[in-house]
Amino acid sequence: MRFLFFCLANLLLSVSVFAQNENDVLRYSTTDVFGSARFEAMAGSFGALGADFSAIQINPASMGRFSSSKVSISFNNSFIQTNSTYNDTRASAEDNKFTVGSVGAVFTTDLSKTNTGKKFGQLSIGYTRLKNFHNTKRYEGQNFYSLLDVFANSGYGIDPQFIYTDRPFTTGLAYDVYAIDYLSMEDGYASRLTDGDMYHNREINTGGGIGEFHIGYSENYRNKLYYGASLGIRRIKYDESYNHNETLLDTVGTTLQSFNYTYDQVTRGLGVNLKLGLIYLPTDQWRFGLAFESPTMLNLEDEWTADMTATHDYGVETIAAEYVPTGYYEYRMKTPMKLRGSFAYTFLMRGAINVDLEMSRLPGGKLRADETYDFSGYNFSYENEEVQMQFRTVLNTRVGVEYMVYKDLFLRGGIAVLPQPYKEEIGNVMTPNMTYSGGIGWDNQMFAVDFSYRLLRLQSDYYAFDASKIENKTEFVTDIHNFVLTARFKF
Repeated sequence: MRFLFFCLANLLLSVSVFAQNENDVLRYSTTDVFGSARFEAMAGSFGALGADFSAIQINPASMGRFSSSKVSISFNNSFIQTNSTYNDTRASAEDNKFTVGSVGAVFTTDLSKTNTGKKFGQLSIGYTRLKNFHNTKRYEGQNFYSLLDVFANSGYGIDPQFIYTDRPFTTGLAYDVYAIDYLSMEDGYASRLTDGDMYHNREINTGGGIGEFHIGYSENYRNKLYYGASLGIRRIKYDESYNHNETLLDTVGTTLQSFNYTYDQVTRGLGVNLKLGLIYLPTDQWRFGLAFESPTMLNLEDEWTADMTATHDYGVETIAAEYVPTGYYEYRMKTPMKLRGSFAYTFLMRGAINVDLEMSRLPGGKLRADETYDFSGYNFSYENEEVQMQFRTVLNTRVGVEYMVYKDLFLRGGIAVLPQPYKEEIGNVMTPNMTYSGGIGWDNQMFAVDFSYRLLRLQSDYYAFDASKIENKTEFVTDIHNFVLTARFKF
């Protein structure tokens, strides 16, 4: 029978599909370089240059470079294109998202009268969007393996009278719409599929993002040493829904023609972190920066639901509204700490180049139970072991250049190399993600306006189920085109 082709790995995967796992740690531990147009045009490479509001997310000492008070607001429009390859079948999807990339103010105080060597002090308050989850992906193609086989294996050893409570989001739904049958306690469940292929079609929609409200303080000491700290309040908003459809290409001997499975998840969270930074100028041309970002301690809550329909030769089977399952869980997460080293060189009073090296220790991410909500004693030991087994420490590299081509007129460019988070032995795609950017700006000291374009190319492997089967792998290539317009005012 068809279910004999599948092993225990399917069972383990299907049980944990809706649980909090290592994918959540990765999702909320990585951030992008959203911010002002000047910041994005230079690929977020600002750790030793400073004097741009968005640089506070890289190094809070960069605010020490301000000698006057300024306010800044940036608007971001992201156009997203995703191409997929699934068993030699190609598909594509597009999406668009408009957001406020950053908004904030720097209040500068003259400290030179204290005769302590301090020149200026700065209080910074604002908001920066650190990551955008908005995207639409889809794939389609022919495959022998089916999601129904995973659901059938998930129910092994469970009597049908308990299947709706023990496997409410998977096997219970499939059993209720007659997409799988119960055989016996020894044989478990079996899908109503033939020995032919299925035609898969899945669309995945995600939304939300990571935003951070921050307040920081910095100082300038003798125009040589700049130091600062900032407290970040990080807000998580993540929405995911997918629709998975399979159609039988051979329906001889079965009533089942096709089935449709939907899943919806909403995650909300709040956390805090601390950033500390230094910038030192040994000469007027050279600048060096060092910054530390503490782990973000997040409190998260997930809500999810699933539904299913099956088309048979006699009609469509559905789940009654009152029996559609829902789930809710509260938990905690610690994201990895980050270290950033930067150096910059300014030349001829007309331009500068900056290089940022960011070390992110991804294996340091950790899930934790919320003791005020969960009294079961579950400690996420298995999931945290997966974090350490799958992920590695990465070194992100960002390079940015700015040059004044004419009085008050600036050209900017940047590139970033972002290594994949997975260890090589895991077998995922290892080609680094890349960012290419450029922009233009006009600045007459009292008022400035900047525009930038940034291309972020992401490559990933995706398994709808059973990662042990290469036939189930989808290769996604996503191009995110970011357009940013920033206005800056001196006051």
